Amino acid sequence: MQRVIVVGGGAAGMMAAIRAAELGNKVLLLEKNEKLGKKIYITGKGRCNLTNACDTEELFGNVPRNARFLYSAFYTFSNWQTIAFFEENGLKTKTERGERVFPVSDHSSDVIATLKRRLEKEGVEVRLHTEVAELLVGVAKQVRGVRLSDGRELTADRVIIA
Repeated sequence: MQRVIVVGGGAAGMMAAIRAAELGNKVLLLEKNEKLGKKIYITGKGRCNLTNACDTEELFGNVPRNARFLYSAFYTFSNWQTIAFFEENGLKTKTERGERVFPVSDHSSDVIATLKRRLEKEGVEVRLHTEVAELLVGVAKQVRGVRLSDGRELTADRVIIA
């Protein structure tokens, strides 16, 4: 079992922490704010547009520049898998005009609650009000942990910046 630190408690950080824990790692999620998913609250005018229900190839056509950069991400975890993830974790979704996918409740807070429940289920430790100041890098140029803004150091086998 490896120790993994995830820096950032937004959507990407929560999903990264969940996946790292699913893979059998001991995961610590660090967030500088007072709550997880702070920016999720305002997405989609407070409703949280989770993804789009169009074909994956069509998604690339809507990326303004360098869509190829996203190929690996979208083919590794597609928009359809995103919808399935939330549905399987108890969040009912609906598809609206333009194939935009929202929670049936129209509340972004339900998206955050779903992610938080999954973090708890996977045993991810979450520390709020914890700001990372810098990465700790060993002599072999390998990241070995983080230094917090209060000077404390936390070591890990892997660090994910989200």
